[in-house]
Amino acid sequence: MNDKTLRILISSAAALIFVLFLMESGSKKGTTDSADLLLPDMQAVVNDADFIQISAAGSAPIEIVKIDGQWKVPNRQDYIADFAIVRDILASMAQAKILEKKTANPALHNRLGLEETTIENSKGTDILARVGNAEFNLIFGTVSQGQFRYARIAGDNQSWLVDQNPDIPSESANWLKKEIIDIDSTRIKAVTITHPDGEIISVYKTSAEQPNFEVANIPPGRELTYSTVGNGIGGALNDLDLEDVRKAIEGSELVITEFTTFDGLNILVKTIIEDEANWISLEVTSEKTENSEASEIMSQTSGWQYQIPSYKANLLTRKLEDILKPNQEEE
Repeated sequence: MNDKTLRILISSAAALIFVLFLMESGSKKGTTDSADLLLPDMQAVVNDADFIQISAAGSAPIEIVKIDGQWKVPNRQDYIADFAIVRDILASMAQAKILEKKTANPALHNRLGLEETTIENSKGTDILARVGNAEFNLIFGTVSQGQFRYARIAGDNQSWLVDQNPDIPSESANWLKKEIIDIDSTRIKAVTITHPDGEIISVYKTSAEQPNFEVANIPPGRELTYSTVGNGIGGALNDLDLEDVRKAIEGSELVITEFTTFDGLNILVKTIIEDEANWISLEVTSEKTENSEASEIMSQTSGWQYQIPSYKANLLTRKLEDILKPNQEEE
């Protein structure tokens, strides 16, 4: 081995030792083992959680409560909560691993969005989860690196960077189970819309294989705006989701939309337009004596009214003039 080769080896070894020293010193400057959990006692009991409270500056606390084994939203008259959201929030708390130790100075918490949520301009979200008599209380701050979040245990000034970035709805309505009903248009045989003034629109298919809905009783000399206009009406129950919910109340000016399917399901949709909001209720029956689908839909929807998006309400309350080309005599 010549002197030049020896010097290169010594230099390389020295460089490696220096890199290792930086890595070691970096790990001692606030970084902890990535396997460390911020709430280690929560993971074993998280499935037994029965209460969540979400608090953020400028809004009233939101409570989600487990009632008879099902998560519900008390502020929405105990309507069903979206279990996927509940599960993700609880998992984010129980599985939050510490990536890096941050400041313990309360004066600097605002830089991480971790100031007390009672402060008017606070950016943090305080989540309290209760498991029996045990409580786990975590404040999530701002997002870091697009996928992580700053966090600290409520009442503890020490802050951390954790490997979780939960989506935390800030409105009670956004915790609700969104799906009302989902009936694909390929199942629909006919739809009849009856307005309070007696006007009726009907669209139908003669077979399930027929691609487009036909419109019945088109006035002589009039034409549809386009040939497939009936398909929107036929597909109105496809992915029908709520914007809000309330206990059903009586209404006078109802639009009645009746759907029948090729397999014997009958869905009656009653629409009320109230203060520019569109509210519907459902009645679902079946030609079959026992139908699990009808029973399941009614078990969720009976006694409730749902606020739905305006574009869906428009499909459920179409009038004939909405789907016809202008009368040439009126042009």
